[in-house]
Amino acid sequence: MVDFSSMLADAEESDPIEPRELHGQLTKAPGYGYLRDVQGQVLTSWHLRRDERDIVIKVNTGGGKTIDGLIILQSYINAGEGPALYVAPTKYLVNQVRAEAEKLGIATTTNVDGAGYLNSEAIGVINAYELVNGRTKFSKDRPTRARAPIGSVVIDDAHAAIATTRTQLALTLPRKNAAFNQLLSLFADDLKTQSSDSYMDVRDDRRGSPVRVPFWAWRSKVEQAREILRTQTSDKQDLYWQWPAVKEVLLTCRAVFSNNELTITPFCPPIDHVTSFMEANHRIFLTATLADDSVLVTDFGAEPDSVSQPVTPVTAGDIGERMILAPLEINPDLNAEKIRAKIVKLSRTYNTVVLVPSEKWATAWEPDAAIIATKDDIDEAVEKLRGEKHVGLVVLVNRYDGIDLPDDACRILVLDGLPEAFSPEERLDALLVSSESGIDNRQVQRIEQGMGRGVRSNEDHCVVFLLGPRLAQLTVDPRSFNSFSPATQAQLKLSRQMAAKMDNLPIGRIIDTAKQALTRDPHWVALALKSLRKIPPVPGHVRPAAIAEREAFVQAQNGNPGAARDTIAAAVGDETNDAMAGVLLELQATYADMNDPQLAQQTIALARARNTNVTKPLGGLAYTPLDAYAPQVKTCTERLSARYSTAAELRLDVESIVEDLVFDEYRVEQFEEAMRRAGMLIGLGSQRPEHDTDKGPDNLWALGDNVFWVIEAKTGAKSPAIGKTDMGQLAISMLWFGQRYDPQARPIPVMVHQSVIAYGDATPVTGMRLITKKLLGEFAAALRAFAAALADASWTDPEVVGRLLDGHGLTAAKLEAFTVPQRGVKKGS
Repeated sequence: MVDFSSMLADAEESDPIEPRELHGQLTKAPGYGYLRDVQGQVLTSWHLRRDERDIVIKVNTGGGKTIDGLIILQSYINAGEGPALYVAPTKYLVNQVRAEAEKLGIATTTNVDGAGYLNSEAIGVINAYELVNGRTKFSKDRPTRARAPIGSVVIDDAHAAIATTRTQLALTLPRKNAAFNQLLSLFADDLKTQSSDSYMDVRDDRRGSPVRVPFWAWRSKVEQAREILRTQTSDKQDLYWQWPAVKEVLLTCRAVFSNNELTITPFCPPIDHVTSFMEANHRIFLTATLADDSVLVTDFGAEPDSVSQPVTPVTAGDIGERMILAPLEINPDLNAEKIRAKIVKLSRTYNTVVLVPSEKWATAWEPDAAIIATKDDIDEAVEKLRGEKHVGLVVLVNRYDGIDLPDDACRILVLDGLPEAFSPEERLDALLVSSESGIDNRQVQRIEQGMGRGVRSNEDHCVVFLLGPRLAQLTVDPRSFNSFSPATQAQLKLSRQMAAKMDNLPIGRIIDTAKQALTRDPHWVALALKSLRKIPPVPGHVRPAAIAEREAFVQAQNGNPGAARDTIAAAVGDETNDAMAGVLLELQATYADMNDPQLAQQTIALARARNTNVTKPLGGLAYTPLDAYAPQVKTCTERLSARYSTAAELRLDVESIVEDLVFDEYRVEQFEEAMRRAGMLIGLGSQRPEHDTDKGPDNLWALGDNVFWVIEAKTGAKSPAIGKTDMGQLAISMLWFGQRYDPQARPIPVMVHQSVIAYGDATPVTGMRLITKKLLGEFAAALRAFAAALADASWTDPEVVGRLLDGHGLTAAKLEAFTVPQRGVKKGS
């Protein structure tokens, strides 16, 4: 017998580091003998830049990123640059990575304190939560033993890791925690300066808009807050895992309350706490859907120059086939229930996965769903889809990434409803950065992630349905469309071309089109492939403001808030987007406040002029009254002409307004904004005074001829009658109006409430009118019909616009028909 092991040990040749050669030397399972072309392209490009510290690799979903990442780490190990760590987004995907590694013949371990990892004998594989938390094994402040080192690290699904980082390196206190009410009491007066109504919603545990602690109040009371927070940092308490990372940066945090929790979030994640990650020689970020690479700079402290030059395949068109259908773009008159019913019927033949933003949203599918899975049982649902021949209709709640549904596991994918922000910080951030379309870039990214669940290789295929007007808008609105990846843009463009051919078709015909893809119509397959040809990869994009945000955060942590202020000030000068400029000016004011509170107040006033969602100045804001006599028809025509270029754009935008004109305690903020937009749409003066200045009604409409509606929106109220507090708010809003408008003006008090009767201790406001659920539905229907009529006629002709406003009861003179007088009294309070 020849002792081959001794001959191998005697061989002088070092382990290979060139990735193709390395792959060839591995003892692989059948089917893993060759690299796919895309994988080879990526590995070759990476190898040319392997000495750089930070590298972003962008490969479409199903492009083989996991194998690329494992070979890269093994190459670094062979070059003596271990230990090597592979970070997957979830525990479930840790097992998938290890299974892939085993088939490649690469050793892995989950024990980063063990000899196998420390001696670079095996690649460590962990999930993102293990890497990033206040008590991470990779911190120099690890109390029990030496920190686990990192020589080279791969962050898989970097977009998902960013979301984890933001929650793990921030504080969240639920309402049930005693510290919540202590902190609410500490900042009560300060919260009222931002929104008295929102503060009362938090105090009374009513769902409403998030309300932040003004930066000057946080700065002056941060040590008092620290004393309260420290009581919740012991083992098994709410802040145990996060506190060690956040305590040193507490001053540079934003505190935001909602009725159910408080979030305290650093301006940038204190990723420096994860010492080994910050000191790693090589950090590779794998992503399929990161349209804006700036977050790698702000959240991971990555090198901007390297990040802006990602490694990509030669073409961005290497993606699975997707027929994307937005039924409401094709026919805005379609009924949501009928669309769902048709999809349910398809699910009896094809596995169908529905992604919804919340458990409440899932109820529409509940009667027909084989499985409704939340965060605790999603992995089990995915295993059933992957392992059984046919499951049927499966609803996944709020999971848009971190799951693989290849081939028959998912032939139909449905996105029903926009991904939502749930924490107070996320909700506030969404308000700050949302475009006029009401959709922010992070939502677009989550939508793209969601659409990628059903195609896990370039040989895979599925049909994607986008349900609801907001999702349909994505296919027509360039403000959101341009945020998608090149391949998804190409597929959405094909979707629009299809919609033009299918204009106003009934849902049955739309389903027939979907069946052409599902049954592999050769002409569709050829067209789908053609649409993805020669798509060039998009270069990396790092916003200069993002570089400034990270630099300023570090400067402030190093005790130099003046330099941080100046760094942000320079970035403001280069920002052309008003919403983002306002956000940056608020950050500049926050840093200025640490040394010069007066300058900070001047700066925040400038910020407020650019973005009405930023913090309100300490001295309040000047109110600008509405024009009391603007002609409705002329104003309406001018706005419609300036805003809409196509009928589809008009109808979908109006549908997005109508979608939010509902009684829903979880969408109070959206309702008030929808009322503002509705008033603007029909040519009225329309404001949200309480939102804009902290004083006045939720909504104010100027109807012309010196007539106004003073509107208090109580769409989140659950009481069977109008309470004393709600009635009092309407009375105060009427007093506010009287102090700011001509005594000859005619204000009409209006309340949006599910009831027309009041409790006995609630004194009705003289002349008040009510918009009930039924009347709100009638108003929404009138808006929808008005938009449909405009789309078939002309929205640039004042005569046509005026006739249609009148015909649909939307002229100022006829709006009262959507209200009723308050009547009756109910016992109790």
